[in-house]
Amino acid sequence: MKTTLTPLDPADFIRPAPVSEPDPSLEDEAPVAAIIDEAGDDDVGADEVGTDEGDSDESPPERFVGPRVKLTVEVDAETFDADVDAAFRKLAREVRIPGFRPGRAPRRVLESHFGVDIGRAQALEEALPRYYAEAVRDNQVDVVNQPELQLTLDGSDGPVAFEATVEIRPVVAISGYHDMRVEIPSLEPSDEQVDARIDETRRQFADIAEVDRPAAEGDRVTIDIEGSVEGGPLPGLSAQDYLYEVGSGGIVPEVDEQLLGCEAGTELSFSAPHPAQTDVEIDFEITVNAVSELVLPELTDDWVDENTEHDDVAALREATARQLGFGLVMQANMALREEVQSQLAGLVDGPVPDAMVSGAIADRMNELGSGLQQRNMTIESWLEATGQEPVSFIGELRDDAERGVRLDLALRALAAAEELQAEDSDIDDELERLASTDGRSAEQLREVMSDNDGLAYLTAAICKGKALQWAVDAATLIGPDGDEIDRAALELPSPDGDGSDDDTDSDETGEAT
Repeated sequence: MKTTLTPLDPADFIRPAPVSEPDPSLEDEAPVAAIIDEAGDDDVGADEVGTDEGDSDESPPERFVGPRVKLTVEVDAETFDADVDAAFRKLAREVRIPGFRPGRAPRRVLESHFGVDIGRAQALEEALPRYYAEAVRDNQVDVVNQPELQLTLDGSDGPVAFEATVEIRPVVAISGYHDMRVEIPSLEPSDEQVDARIDETRRQFADIAEVDRPAAEGDRVTIDIEGSVEGGPLPGLSAQDYLYEVGSGGIVPEVDEQLLGCEAGTELSFSAPHPAQTDVEIDFEITVNAVSELVLPELTDDWVDENTEHDDVAALREATARQLGFGLVMQANMALREEVQSQLAGLVDGPVPDAMVSGAIADRMNELGSGLQQRNMTIESWLEATGQEPVSFIGELRDDAERGVRLDLALRALAAAEELQAEDSDIDDELERLASTDGRSAEQLREVMSDNDGLAYLTAAICKGKALQWAVDAATLIGPDGDEIDRAALELPSPDGDGSDDDTDSDETGEAT
């Protein structure tokens, strides 16, 4: 098979999609439109997401397509004839020919019954996608959309030839990644934070004492509660002398709002939206029988020695501060990576191809769908449970997908500029890591990935991971007071204080795209 690659546009060329042509990414976005229908909102349609020209004065968002290449592929007669043979063998298994057992009729007999063209047409239908995929893989074409195929030789005279015009990932250049500054929150816990954490332990040993005052947040109130819907009792929402923490949100937010400031003897009657069912109101009848407060035990050396693993208050405060500091350093490392990714994505100027955004949306939807399926939830029930409107959900999903596309382009640009490459040892290590959870050996994975472009994706992921780590290491860290922070401050200490350090290097393929 011979392939000629012809660039049709510059590698960095991104242009508006022609108005007269259908959007090349609409097919990819079909699952997203289906989400709207599945969400059960009959009033939500294409017009509400800006695709109906008569909806309003607002114009639909402009869509963009990236650079294109044309692959001219020629398949020799011998190769194509082998695929025609395979097509006739498949046909032999599907039809009955007198005098032959199923699957045993030779090609010449089938040709005499059905004609030569049927085998050739079947071979073209099944082999053309394979020829195209092989041409893309052999020429390392980074496609981001479905191709436009045009058959130029149909094999009737032996060889097959076709042209494939396809959109590819644009190559961008970014600047400013050497000068990124990231603000890091304080890495030292405050005395108030230490006190709050110790108070959490003290609350486990607290007593409850009635008070003669209005209920405040954190108080316990003893209540009689009745919940009903349209006059009928609501199962699980009827209790006498029920002890409830004000501000806990354990029922619905309106209950906490009503109880705040109430005294013993107060009677409440109000309605609140059902937390799980739209357009359903719960009618509440609540009587406050008593208001109580928590009485924490006195923080003394004796109490600490008796109720914790520490000898005295000083040791407890030191251990608590160390644990909080460990958490703050972990949070700072995660915040650093997130902010670096955000700044890198912001370095990609101008529009990005809509096909890439649609692909990123599909990836996110597949991931969400798999997670919901494991929880026996549908998109409809999940949107309802989380209180999200389908249109706003799709808008946020698209914004997140576009940020991911910009980050992808930025990381590839940085890797190219800094000559960051995936070495053979990097690929070997990643295959070994994948094999440890896949059930197949690293060599088996390599063989599978070689046949379906998996190695190309793996290589790109490793390069992007290196680019992200390069950017994280190069960023200037700024503390809350505006001074530059020594990077050693982000090294994780041991939460147990044994002096050992944890490895903070992230997985090289762990960037968020």
